[in-house]
Amino acid sequence: MSHVLFVNAPDHGHVNPTLAVVTELVSRGCRVSYAVGEDFAPQVRAAGAEPVVLPGVRDAGPPPEDLMAGVEMYHRDAEAALPVLEAAFADDPPDVVAYDFVAFAGKILARKLGLPMVQLSPTHALFPGWERVAFGVETVAELPVYQRFQRFLDANGLGCTVEDFQGTTDPKVVFVPRAFQMSPELLGAEHTFAGPALGDRAFQGTWRPPSGKPVLLISLGSCFTDQPDFFRACLDMTAGLGWHTVLAIGRHVDPAALGPVPDGVEVAPMVPQLDVLASASAFVTHAGMGSLLESLYHGVPMVAVPQMAEQRLNAARLTELGLGVTLDRAEVTAQTLHNAVLAVSSDPGIEANVQAMRETVRACGGAVEAADVIEKAAIREGAPL
Repeated sequence: MSHVLFVNAPDHGHVNPTLAVVTELVSRGCRVSYAVGEDFAPQVRAAGAEPVVLPGVRDAGPPPEDLMAGVEMYHRDAEAALPVLEAAFADDPPDVVAYDFVAFAGKILARKLGLPMVQLSPTHALFPGWERVAFGVETVAELPVYQRFQRFLDANGLGCTVEDFQGTTDPKVVFVPRAFQMSPELLGAEHTFAGPALGDRAFQGTWRPPSGKPVLLISLGSCFTDQPDFFRACLDMTAGLGWHTVLAIGRHVDPAALGPVPDGVEVAPMVPQLDVLASASAFVTHAGMGSLLESLYHGVPMVAVPQMAEQRLNAARLTELGLGVTLDRAEVTAQTLHNAVLAVSSDPGIEANVQAMRETVRACGGAVEAADVIEKAAIREGAPL
């Protein structure tokens, strides 16, 4: 029986894509440990894994919008997590480590223990040398944030540069269809485009649609929700739309502060998103990759209102492929939202593109294919089934 260790970042968009993979591996007889922040321990346990709680070292509030600051945040996560992982698995090492592409402690642990590893990408896979393009440098060694991380790698005896550390050809599972991936021709054969792994989300509750009206879902995800002005504009928009609207406002905004709620509008901190999307005619979204792929799985056109760099990239790809439209968050008003929702839900070209991508997404291997890659990595190193 293989012992699989998942190491992940404490974010819904990183954890959710892996839960069905955990359940699939457990159904095959694997023992699964899962290292992540304390808030995600119940979901991990429900999926069938044993949680290993990593320390919380982040500041309160949403993650940084700046890409460089985001890289530094994940580096600091790794520095705090590595000692916990080493202590937890000193006498019970896993057979394979499946680590999120920003959960660097998992990769460091695997390299220190000489274990096989599989990288998990919940969004676009990163092509070799992406940092040089993103930051406009010849080598990441020029950047202070990577110089600091290099010292951390050296202190742990890895004996490699940051670029070598990030440039391995170990197997990589991408929870994105190849058809949506940016520049897939730049990626090697080690990438498996498994697409979304959508499993049981009973922990989110259930939802049933009303009869007789189209359904609109509005959500900015779990991180960038402290935006009462945006949610007020959404409420103003719904008053003249005539649809049934489900508005997920996150944990930062008090519903009472938004004022009167029009008839036919549900307001909640979080909603069972997959249930709602199964009945939705349009989705106003921050364009996080998890939400975007869930929408495409259910054939729902989108109005993207991205909040940070990765989401802007996703929104640009969505627009390029004719799957919806993008609004700059600074330009959002009740009227622009109203116009965009009606546009994406009535455009026959968008409808055709969305339905074609729906079929592509549903044809992906999902959790089964991802579990195959992880098991094969362990088997190649001689771990028992």
